Amino acid sequence: MNTTRRTGVRAVLCHTALTMSVQRVPSRLGRPGGPVDGLGPLAREVALPHTPRLLRVRSRLFLTTLGAFLLLAVPLLGLISQGVYGGIHRSFAERSLRESRLVAALPPVVAALTGDAAQRTALNPLMNTYRELLGADYVVVTDRTTARLTHPTPARIGEPMAGGDFAAFLRGQSVTETVEGTLGRSVRSKVPVLSGQGQVLGLASVGFLLPRLRDVARDVLWAALPWYLGALALALGLSLLLARRAQREMLDLEPEQIAGGLLHYRTVMNALEEGVLVVRGGQVYVMNPQARALLGVPAQELPVPLDTLLPGGLPAPGVAVPLDVRGRPLLAGVQDTGDGAQVLTLRDLARVRALADELTQSQRYAELLRAQTHEFTNRLHTLAGLLHLGETREALALIHAQSERHTAHADAVRNVRHVRLAALLLGKFDRAAELGVTLNVDALSALPADVPPATLDLLELAAGNLIENALEAASGRSDAHVRVLIAADPDGMVVEVRDTGAGVPAELAATLTQRGVSSKGVGRGVGLALVQTRADAQGATLSHDRVTDSAGRPWTRFTLDVPAGDGA
Repeated sequence: MNTTRRTGVRAVLCHTALTMSVQRVPSRLGRPGGPVDGLGPLAREVALPHTPRLLRVRSRLFLTTLGAFLLLAVPLLGLISQGVYGGIHRSFAERSLRESRLVAALPPVVAALTGDAAQRTALNPLMNTYRELLGADYVVVTDRTTARLTHPTPARIGEPMAGGDFAAFLRGQSVTETVEGTLGRSVRSKVPVLSGQGQVLGLASVGFLLPRLRDVARDVLWAALPWYLGALALALGLSLLLARRAQREMLDLEPEQIAGGLLHYRTVMNALEEGVLVVRGGQVYVMNPQARALLGVPAQELPVPLDTLLPGGLPAPGVAVPLDVRGRPLLAGVQDTGDGAQVLTLRDLARVRALADELTQSQRYAELLRAQTHEFTNRLHTLAGLLHLGETREALALIHAQSERHTAHADAVRNVRHVRLAALLLGKFDRAAELGVTLNVDALSALPADVPPATLDLLELAAGNLIENALEAASGRSDAHVRVLIAADPDGMVVEVRDTGAGVPAELAATLTQRGVSSKGVGRGVGLALVQTRADAQGATLSHDRVTDSAGRPWTRFTLDVPAGDGA
């Protein structure tokens, strides 16, 4: 039991150190060979998953950043180009409308539309001059029939203007439109040319050729490429720094290895019989299912304040302390991890006591076997000596006497019926002979065949401890006697053990059944405490007194009364 507990606690401390050592990693990994030094002890305690086919975190983060930038490059270029193209279109539309109104209001334009052929001929060179001054691609003036009076290409003069709305200007309205003209795709405005009386004479149109979208995209690309490459280099550099910092914080492990280590940690925590809590700064950061069950708390998010689970706080480190938590007796132990955290282990006190009972019984049986071995060895030596001397009659007499004694002992315990209890009593006969004490089992000792297992365990525990104490108390006296009665009646069952020892000291009478209280020195005082605990659990009563027999001889009597009921 102790070995199992120490192994479990060591595993918990190991895995707790794994989860909490991140704060101390940079100082170790900052030296040359740091990752190897940091992983050495860890690799000896935890078999981490091997990931040969996976890229390291640094490479993954670098390639992810690079891929994201490359994937975003084309959509980003398209969006920016569309935005720039839209801005150009809006700018040209505003300029076209403004300049077309300016041209429509020029006196030479009005004069040419109302004058003779010479004035019309002189208008085209003037409009070309205006075109160059305005930075436009063309300036066109037409009459009411849309026949061109001016055009950058003289051969187009006299031809009708192509494309767009030619009805609005006749109503005196201005129109801005995007059309495919003779010079290409352009943004132009058509503004009516009015006479002094408000009559529409023709229209004036200033146009700006639109660039192709791919040309805009190319220009945007060449303008933004240095900035884009600079941003990419900065992002890749930051990704490398972040990956390096992350790997230092993760003990130079890969995410899959950390996940595997945490799964090992969870497996160990859930497999422990003890409840385990890891406490730091008054907060519980780790609590396995066994601890939740022992504390009687539901599953909840961590951390939680320790005071809500253990109102009394943590016990002193290194000492196992019994606690009563919500009516349940627990045995608590605290170990300090050395980094400000404490590991609290909880065990069911009833189970611990049951294991202690089993250990005590095993020790009793071992003692009885030792006594029997000692006695039989002496008998065998005696028989060997008698046979060597040729005293066969004496040897046979010794054998018959030993056989009769064992037959008498077997007859004395026969009515007990239960093998383990009968074997215990037979062993006590040999123990009594070793100590020089006469042991008698009352002829009225008898038990029914259907004693419940829990009651039988209590009777066996009580008989073993009470008889052993009685033999030790009577040993060394001239009239050393011990009497045992184990019987049943309608009221229940009783175990009564009497001895001719000196009796219970007056100063120990009130506390004799408490753990650690004994008149036999340090390290004793366990047996009666176990009997008292088990008796209380089953509603039985353990008592002791001093009685005198008919011959006036004083006896010390211990009595266990087990009442009849579901348990008896």
